[in-house]
This record gives sequence, structure tokens and C-alpha cells, in this order.
Amino acid sequence: MTDYTALANAIKATLGTDAWTGDANHVKSVEIHKRGFSLQELRDALYFNPADLPALAVVANAGGKEQELSATNEIRETVVSQVIAVTCHRDARAGLDAHHTLTGNVERVLDAQKSSAQDLGIDAFVQSVSTHDEQFKNGDFYFFVSTSECRIELTASI
Repeated sequence: MTDYTALANAIKATLGTDAWTGDANHVKSVEIHKRGFSLQELRDALYFNPADLPALAVVANAGGKEQELSATNEIRETVVSQVIAVTCHRDARAGLDAHHTLTGNVERVLDAQKSSAQDLGIDAFVQSVSTHDEQFKNGDFYFFVSTSECRIELTASI
């Protein structure tokens, strides 16, 4: 059985130990569950308050899991995971530039976790990092939401 909480915590810890993404001036909040993006209006129990931003939400099990039995009596599992970045800014262009800096650093940190010398610390390797963006305006603020998706390969002995 895959421990999604351990995987999410490993991703969170990896982001937290990086000099850029671990700096509170760049990322104020990192959560290991997906929050709603209703912001002020609906007061979703797990909504992001603008005071929490910029924020990252780690979703360990964002897609179906694949398994493959290898010749060394191990089961390799591939899990789709996401890191969702949320920022806000009063100026659309400056906000987008700042947001792209954040997502670029998230991709850099995830991309680096692809070898046994540099992994997520739980025999988990990152593959195929990609990001897609969306934005919307609410009152005086522009909100930017990016989802960086990656495939995490886990190895477990049977």
C-alpha cells in the first residue's frame, strides 16, 4: 500500500530545504493537501486566505497509480503528484512575473530529485515535471494558480 502522506511530506520537506522555495519571503505556506480556491467568498474549510500567499499545496495522489514487477523482486510504483502554486498581486504583469519565478523554482527543485544521489529521501525519484497555469481577477487582485505535475517512481520490496 502506498503511503501518500509520507510521499506528500517528502515532497514538502524537499521544497522546504531548498534555499529559494524554503524561504518564507518567497513561499509563506506549504500544505500537504489540496486547498480550495474559493478564497474569500465561499470560505471553503481549506481555502487559501490571501494572507497565506504565496502558497504551495502538495497533492501526492493526483492521478492513478501504476505498478510494474521488476526482475529484482521489487514492485515499482509510479504515482502522479502535483505541487499547486497560488499567488496574488495587484498588478497583472508584475504578478505573473513573480508567479513564474515561483513555478520555475518549484520545477527546478522537483527536477533535481531524479537520482539516488538526489531523491525525495524515501526511495522516490521524480520524473517528467511539467506546469500549466491559470489566472483570474477577484476585486483588486489578480490570482495566479499553477499546477506542476510530475511522476514519482517508488520502489518497494515484496
